[in-house]
Amino acid sequence: MSVTITRREYRFVLLLGLATLAIASIPYVLGAALATESRIFGGFVYAVEDGYAYLAHMREGANGVWLFTLPYTPEPHPPRLFYLFHLLLGKLAAVIPGGDLTARMVLVYHGARVFFGLGLLLTVYRFLAEFTRRVLVRQVAWLMVTFGGGLGWLLVALEQPDWLGSIPLDFILPEGFTFLVLYNFPHIALARTLLLWGILFLLKAWEASPMSKPRFPFYAAGAGICWLLMGLIVPFYIAVAWALTGAALLVLWLRKKPGFCQKPGFFVSIPWREGRIAGVTVLISAPVVAYSAWVFTSDRVYETWAAQNLILSPHPLHYLAAYGVLLALALFAVREIWRDDGPAWLPLAWVAVAPLLVYLPFNLQRRLVEGAQIPLSLLAAWGLVKISKSKLIVSATLIALSLTNVLLVTGNSLALRGQPSPIYRDAGEIAALDWLDGQVRLGDVALSSYATGNYLPARVGARVFVGHGPESIHAGEKKALAARFFDAATEDAWRRRLLAKYSVDYVFWGPSERALGGFDPRSADYLEPIYEMGSYALFEVTK
Repeated sequence: MSVTITRREYRFVLLLGLATLAIASIPYVLGAALATESRIFGGFVYAVEDGYAYLAHMREGANGVWLFTLPYTPEPHPPRLFYLFHLLLGKLAAVIPGGDLTARMVLVYHGARVFFGLGLLLTVYRFLAEFTRRVLVRQVAWLMVTFGGGLGWLLVALEQPDWLGSIPLDFILPEGFTFLVLYNFPHIALARTLLLWGILFLLKAWEASPMSKPRFPFYAAGAGICWLLMGLIVPFYIAVAWALTGAALLVLWLRKKPGFCQKPGFFVSIPWREGRIAGVTVLISAPVVAYSAWVFTSDRVYETWAAQNLILSPHPLHYLAAYGVLLALALFAVREIWRDDGPAWLPLAWVAVAPLLVYLPFNLQRRLVEGAQIPLSLLAAWGLVKISKSKLIVSATLIALSLTNVLLVTGNSLALRGQPSPIYRDAGEIAALDWLDGQVRLGDVALSSYATGNYLPARVGARVFVGHGPESIHAGEKKALAARFFDAATEDAWRRRLLAKYSVDYVFWGPSERALGGFDPRSADYLEPIYEMGSYALFEVTK
């Protein structure tokens, strides 16, 4: 299908996209404005623990490395090709002039959030335009994708924030809701952009005639390259791309579209040519899958990281709460879309395969819903425009779908009052960490509380004993070990063994560590005091 997008449409997307990103940036601007000399804004208001982990990965890149190691665990392990996006952002921050590297990393991160977020919104509109010529349907669908959530706000209003054992998905699942991507996850924005362009290239390759359009190999290769690059950012998204490709081929066969078969018959009707083209895209993107499988099965540390990184799907009713409104509207469009002469069948295939993906036996189940909001919003907009010509009803629907995001931004903004931890960090802690950064070598290990350990690698070029749920190997056990270390009743011989076992080089001692127990490291002859200012002290382990 020939796609035409007018300047007016692009202006619509650009202006509203920038407005959306401005709204998503309000809590960050407010957080920086409310900082004081004694309470420093850490740069994140949402998913703060993960935000500091992203800064830690950026610092690895800023320190000159090109391969990733886990900064939140002391066990030795080889560097591998993961988190390339954040490593590159860190290298960009390193070359920007300025005094405080951490502040530059925060600025680069949020600059990337805005830049790649806007790129995603433009790509989403181009993707939607591929399947319908009707501008109103495109725009309503785009608004649903950009601002839309589910009924999480209603569950909160009904005092059911932990309904069926889970927080509503539209508060916590960026793969499922684009606004959350714009809010805090630039790497997902870029990965989703590449996913969508890969789908568009694959469609072009399928539609192109090898006789009249010799560029179809370029389109097939383009799809594979897009998904290969996507896999370097988020490897398991390739599973979504492959599953969608398989579902699309199945739909092509079921529809028996003109041009895909020459005569009746089971085997003749199978889209062999399209299958071969899809095979090219799969082969090009497969190395990332093979590499990831090798890494996560050949090294104990990476294998444990993968095993304990559990993001499972909640009760199916949570998906109904998240997408029920869109699904109900989409039902009004299914028959028309199935009969449409264009490629609108592909969004149907994507929506159909998504429920299967999120309950596969995989430790990141719910993240496999990646991008499904986009085709579902297209179907819902198609259905909404079909059943109602009233601007009031369309507007009311869009407002109802956006209430979760209004609640999220408002709540995060109000939570900044009083400069709470861990959103804000104590100036004394910052000073101690900056001093430590000038002393450590890459690979050194620091022991602290979990709370301090989450932020320490974002500011210091060292690893920590514990500080992040998935990235600290056996984080629960290590939290208990750290608490025992700072317990005054613990024997020094046990502490010595712990420090030696995990090759700890430094011990951080601040209010968070004092809260774990009454141990005073200044009394230990195996810990040499190297820094003390106010409530914070640093010790080097004598070996």
